[in-house]
Amino acid sequence: MKWEAIEEVLHELGDTARQDWNRLFEKWSNHHWHDHEHPSEKTNILLVDAGFILTDGRANLEALHQLLADHVRTTVSDLYLVSLFPYKTRQNDTAIDSRVQLFEDLGRFTDEFDLMYEMVPEAYSEHQFDLIIETDALIERLAYGATKIRVHVESFRGIEPERIKLVLKLWRMVMHAYKPNAQLVVANERVDSSLVYEQEADVVCHFDLSSHVILAFAQSDVTRLADWVRQGHPLSSDKTYFNFLSSAERDPFEKNLMDATPDAILAAHSVLFSLQGIPLIDYRTLFGAAQPIEQDELLQALKRDPNRLRVYEGILSQLNVKRLHPAFSPYIGQEVVSLDRRIFAVKRQHKDETLLLLTNMSEETVQTDCEGMSLFTEERMTNVTLRPYEYVWLKQSHIGE
Repeated sequence: MKWEAIEEVLHELGDTARQDWNRLFEKWSNHHWHDHEHPSEKTNILLVDAGFILTDGRANLEALHQLLADHVRTTVSDLYLVSLFPYKTRQNDTAIDSRVQLFEDLGRFTDEFDLMYEMVPEAYSEHQFDLIIETDALIERLAYGATKIRVHVESFRGIEPERIKLVLKLWRMVMHAYKPNAQLVVANERVDSSLVYEQEADVVCHFDLSSHVILAFAQSDVTRLADWVRQGHPLSSDKTYFNFLSSAERDPFEKNLMDATPDAILAAHSVLFSLQGIPLIDYRTLFGAAQPIEQDELLQALKRDPNRLRVYEGILSQLNVKRLHPAFSPYIGQEVVSLDRRIFAVKRQHKDETLLLLTNMSEETVQTDCEGMSLFTEERMTNVTLRPYEYVWLKQSHIGE
């Protein structure tokens, strides 16, 4: 870390403790930093509680890694591990420093997945906020394999927005110094369209998608959802959104649906994956289990319940198609197309590839005049008819093809 890179922002913060900062950066100077790829159409994030998988009734990170490596590794690119910090080591015969144990446990994940962690500063006023200690915690997360760190703006209690901006600017600079492709994901539920912290972020959280999708299903009318997407603030070319239907702080999306059938859940995820941004999938939705569970019990439950299995296979199928098409890049814009009040339609275009993504958000069958090649079956389709809650993703031909 070069002092010149952060000196200006520290000066703006009024922090003159250069010697303390030098000690911090010296602490991490011998760590081997491994960067990962920049986000692309292949990027998607699975939210998963670090204590989800049990062994003999106890949370087991190694067992969680084995489950995910065996069953989602070829489809899911990133894991958003929540409930991980502060970490308590497993009880065993030999006393092992908890941070060493955690580093070893997470090392099993980083060969197959990019990792995302939360950053929730423990401060109830500006006087309690120790910038060096919190920055050390940020760097530690990078050392534990993070390529994305989600910072909750609400956790900066008692700190003025302009100072929060400077802290975020500093952290983004630090992250990019160690890992140039790392992403600072800024979450701020108190801000809608104004995007106060956009300039300080690599990725900006969208909090309203879930409510608009639920309303569209309830009314069989996509008008408000389409208007909300159209009114979205355009980001600069090096930034994107973070989209989700449910989050660690909220119930699973389907819990709030009136008709939480597999068809409706998959239709909702079709909308999620249609939009510009990095999509997050909730493990509770993907696996159909909200409580910690033994691995064998989870797999048996999936096999026994055809609805849970259909959601699981359907979401992975959508992601497997998405990752093959550059028009799904989180940095590619979108055009919401007006077809029918029951159909949510989005056009995504990258170079010579144009995709039209259709989702029926009603319990009625709807006929359209759309045509193209199905991304799922590679069949040519004309006058596409969508059954209740059906989604169709089309690659459209260009003139002369």
